[in-house]
Amino acid sequence: MCDEQTQKLLDLANGQRFRPPGSRLVIEQGSFASRLWWVVKAPFRTLMCLSLVTVFFATYFGFMLPVMWARTVWPRLYWFVEGKLYRWLQSFIAYWGYTAGYDVYEYGDDVTTYYRDERVLMMCNHQSTADVPTLMTVLQNKGVASRKTLWLMDVMFRWTPFGIIGNNHGDYFIQQGKATRDKELVRLKKHLHDVFWDRDRRWVILFPEGGFYYKRVESSQSYGKKNGFPHLLYTTLPRMGAVKAILEEVGPRTVDEDEPRERSNSKLKLLKDTVGAIREKKYVKGGF
Repeated sequence: MCDEQTQKLLDLANGQRFRPPGSRLVIEQGSFASRLWWVVKAPFRTLMCLSLVTVFFATYFGFMLPVMWARTVWPRLYWFVEGKLYRWLQSFIAYWGYTAGYDVYEYGDDVTTYYRDERVLMMCNHQSTADVPTLMTVLQNKGVASRKTLWLMDVMFRWTPFGIIGNNHGDYFIQQGKATRDKELVRLKKHLHDVFWDRDRRWVILFPEGGFYYKRVESSQSYGKKNGFPHLLYTTLPRMGAVKAILEEVGPRTVDEDEPRERSNSKLKLLKDTVGAIREKKYVKGGF
């Protein structure tokens, strides 16, 4: 069971009690006319959101099919065009929040150097489905990171319009569950090995909690108490398997790992040195 303070937070999220005025839904506020207008436009906004993704799905492949030949012949051109379209898809989804009246403000440290020159593992506190369009809004002004992201998402999204485009882009779809956990980590590392460097990806975006806060908090606190982990109120304990696999495959290399091993075959040694140089210089054959 949750502690008392966490239960209050859950009740706040579920709308049961302890709700400050600013947390009320639009339909619970304002005049009768404004409530009626909200009810009238809700189905139209839903239709708009669905149609935007559907239309863009057709547009995406309409632009990609003419350059499909370049995937092997001229990969830089292919992934440049694909990245631009992928960024525009994110802007379409980000537009959902904007049309609903939400503005996104950023504050804190300047991350310009990270999306311009570095490779980043971005871990997000997953509170609701709204996290995704909010994050896509933030990515729009992050330079090449917006088109060179690699998302990790649940396998249930694989055959949605966004999932099909993401699959072509190189995103990874995780099959959750104890039965597949070990195999998934092996598959994830292989996917990163094949995609991350070859397509010049910059940011890996991961929701390490594996699901929404309100669904995971009870089991997370129970597990933390049993194993002596910190008691968390506003987030759940992350699943470290995927994070560890990502860092092992694409994370920074130590001095010992960078030093070439002595081999009797000079060609193998040259190959290892070349791969190390590629990773250090952040240059890959398939990027742009």
